Amino acid sequence: MLDAIVRDLRLATRNLFAKPGFFIVAVLTLALGIGSVSAIYSVVNGTLLSPLPYPQAERIVRITREQPPYGGPISRPLLFDWQKGTADVYSAVAGFTGGVLTLTGSGDAERLSAIRVSPEFWTVMDLAPEVGRYFGVDEERANTRVAVLTHALWTQRFGADPAIVGRDIVLDGESYRVTGVTPARFRFPGSAQLFVPTYLPASQLGRDYNSIHVVARLRDGVDAETATAALHTLNLALQKQYPESNTNLTANTVPLPELLTGNVRQPLMVLSGAAALVLLIACANLANLLLIRGNQRQRELAVRSALGAGRRRLVRSVLAEALVIALVGGVLGVALAAVAVPLLLAGAPDLMPSHATPGVDFTVVGLGMGVSACTVLLFSLWPAWRSAAVAPAGALQEEGRSGSGGRARSRTRSVLVVAEVALSLTLLVGAGLMIASLSRLGQVDDGIDLDPVLTAAIALPAGAQRPDEDFEAAYKRNTIAVGARLDALLERVSALPGVEVAGLTDALPLSGMDNASSNVVLIGRDPVPEGQPQRGVQWRFTSPGYFPALGIRLVAGRLLEEADRNPGGYPTQVLVNETFVKKYLPDVDPVGRQIQFLGDNKTIVGVVGDVRQMGLDSEPLPEAFMHTANSIHSQFYLVLKVRGDPGALAEPLRRTLKEFDAAMPVFEVRTLAALGAQRNAMRLFNLQLMTIFGGVALLLAAVGLYGTIAYSVAQRRHEFGIRLSLGASGAQLMSQVMKQGMGLVAIGVLAGIAGALALGRVLASQLFGVGAGDPGVLFAAVALLGGIALVACLVPALRASRVHPMTVLRSQ
Repeated sequence: MLDAIVRDLRLATRNLFAKPGFFIVAVLTLALGIGSVSAIYSVVNGTLLSPLPYPQAERIVRITREQPPYGGPISRPLLFDWQKGTADVYSAVAGFTGGVLTLTGSGDAERLSAIRVSPEFWTVMDLAPEVGRYFGVDEERANTRVAVLTHALWTQRFGADPAIVGRDIVLDGESYRVTGVTPARFRFPGSAQLFVPTYLPASQLGRDYNSIHVVARLRDGVDAETATAALHTLNLALQKQYPESNTNLTANTVPLPELLTGNVRQPLMVLSGAAALVLLIACANLANLLLIRGNQRQRELAVRSALGAGRRRLVRSVLAEALVIALVGGVLGVALAAVAVPLLLAGAPDLMPSHATPGVDFTVVGLGMGVSACTVLLFSLWPAWRSAAVAPAGALQEEGRSGSGGRARSRTRSVLVVAEVALSLTLLVGAGLMIASLSRLGQVDDGIDLDPVLTAAIALPAGAQRPDEDFEAAYKRNTIAVGARLDALLERVSALPGVEVAGLTDALPLSGMDNASSNVVLIGRDPVPEGQPQRGVQWRFTSPGYFPALGIRLVAGRLLEEADRNPGGYPTQVLVNETFVKKYLPDVDPVGRQIQFLGDNKTIVGVVGDVRQMGLDSEPLPEAFMHTANSIHSQFYLVLKVRGDPGALAEPLRRTLKEFDAAMPVFEVRTLAALGAQRNAMRLFNLQLMTIFGGVALLLAAVGLYGTIAYSVAQRRHEFGIRLSLGASGAQLMSQVMKQGMGLVAIGVLAGIAGALALGRVLASQLFGVGAGDPGVLFAAVALLGGIALVACLVPALRASRVHPMTVLRSQ
């Protein structure tokens, strides 16, 4: 039995190599289908479907404040209110904030992403430490300097030495005792490198300072709807109790799995659908090729049957060919997936969630191979089975009459071509919509000059908040210490050759950074009526050189000056942007008006143009700019307007900053243009893949259409010869063939437009300035597909018009 199988496979391989064109096209079609769907679905499985490492992760929720016009973080008092008021539905409610700390004393100074967490955080996540313990309530209340290292920092910086627990490390010039290390699978938040306490009990921050993010764990037996309802009831009571800060306060809860994959879920699902369409097109194309080959072998099988070969023997020979095609195509598909998955991840390293570890998923590969193998077997065995079931004379007679291998199979091939055209148009329109969306984004005025600007992030901490030190005292101490160093730093980098203007900011444009915000009071204006959204403002701390460095327009008044600095006190002069004026002071000259937030009253000394802080696709928000000497932050960004290529100044800038302070972390040295491109990384990632899928689909559809028309022409050569001998012209035959092919294309285009409109609605949330059914994109996609289809039909049509009657009739 085994010898017979090997003999059949050897013979099948010899037969396939005898016609390498068919074999190569079939194998490549199969490999493209399996490889594309396996690569995308492997990433989807590793990103969206793999369980999170936290026990009962679906019971962990992120709670965000919803309070028009702003939302997101909450204040310290509100966190305490939520912890106390929801104890019956949440087993733990934790607060955390992002930040940076500088690690010194052991190797080079290193800027670390330090997450300040309340003790309840460990209960919410519910993962035991790798070594040591997590800090608790006593250390939080006593302002004890303690730290928990992440597994990555522990291994990279301290060689995974368990003796680090109980030892001190130096962070921002202060000694912190290491209490423990998180396990390797603990990766929330994704940016974390170490954890320190929030010290909220000793903080004096009020209800108008929102900076705390919240996670909570549902109690056993409590569902998300019940917990959300309890939180809503509590917020209604808080609105009445604190109307000045909690008006219109609501909350939104998002399960942790959804939170971690929210940014990539829809794009990956869309790409999964696109990959599935490519697989369907590949299967349709493969089916067409196999039907054509089956029809071509119909006479051969009929002759073999007439010579005594049984049905089982005929089917076995066809089955062996199908297995060879499936095996070779499957192996190439797996190889393609193995190459494609790393390339996908390399193209989007910062887009994947921190917990995601995608790799080639062989379950997914197996499913893709199974679908393709079924297609190969079905459309290989069907013609063979029919040929073996029909008497040899009948099979030869049908082929002789139809000239195309039978009417039924001809209709099947036509249906498959129509399906390929329709699916290809759907993918082409999807790619076109993304191209048009990026084009519209490129036309948005971002309010700055991107090209000649180099940026770099630095950390200049003045020391952590001391025990029993309130926020105001720590703030004033920090501004005195940091302000003088910033002045010296700007003087040093301004002297670099090629630097025209140097400035500082706490948040770069287009970065999406939202460091701080609060309500704002307009002195001399009526307060906002109760129940209406409060006036809000985003804070920005900048140096005077920031605005000319980025080319930000001065609309009215003046820019910030060195005289506006007030180290050791709250800022008293501010700039506001145009959106602030349009929303809050549209009927008066804003220059000279007073507003109140962050301490004392402040005078508006100028108005600057709007800048797209949150990205090109986000409208500007009301912003107020204050001098960096009064910044509440310890991390800053240098912005240098330079002559020539800004990238060429990167290394001299690093050296200068290292000479200025060897213990000062310097990171994210890049051009501002590169930052802008990074904000569109997901759109560009989707665009590239959709374009690849669209191109593959177009190629497969063209191959399928060409194969069908070419085969039809070849089978009708006898008919064409007779018609030419009776007076028909070559142009008439060419017209008939073109009409046959383009008729199939027209039907496919009509079906494809419906699919394209449906895909456009799915893509709507990822588009900017383009409708789901944009007529320009539809027309361009139809024109491109029509042009390729025209060429695919034209070649066999020309061949039909050049048939020589006598040659054809003599060969019959």
